[in-house]
Amino acid sequence: MDYTETTIKSENIYEGKVINLRVDSVELPNRRYSKREVVVHGDVAAIIAIRNNKIVLLKHFRKPVEEILIEIPAGGVMKGETPIDAAARELEEETGLVAKNLNYLIMSYSSPGYTTEKIHFFISDEIEISEHERDDEAIEVLEMSLDEIKEKIDNLEIKDAKTIMAYFLAKEYIDENN
Repeated sequence: MDYTETTIKSENIYEGKVINLRVDSVELPNRRYSKREVVVHGDVAAIIAIRNNKIVLLKHFRKPVEEILIEIPAGGVMKGETPIDAAARELEEETGLVAKNLNYLIMSYSSPGYTTEKIHFFISDEIEISEHERDDEAIEVLEMSLDEIKEKIDNLEIKDAKTIMAYFLAKEYIDENN
């Protein structure tokens, strides 16, 4: 069966610094027509940094959900930058740490029902303190064991999807490499 939707028309509604919004008119496989609202957002690099057998996390306020969240370091891939370069940059900017090695794990769509955003996951178990001071983004840097992270996921203290996914990726990586 063909599940493809054919785009008949695409209209840019909003262009911002971080996101763009477009509305696509589509023909469905059953020959009916519909509209799709699409948030256009660039790729993101997310880093699972393992330091002293603990995972480096960030605690900070996220305006869209009006909550303080615990997350793995992550950020946008800038124009002309590769995901691995973005991962290294974001880790250093947000945590003041440098990854001596970055291994690519997987790519995942963050929410394919409405956004184009892709998250590229990297992992490193060779982490050093940077010579540069970290950017002050009102971020607290934390280090937690897998058991502590699992407990916080179970208690709904960690609610960020990429961080929950990172927990399982880190667990698999540690199990395979120890």
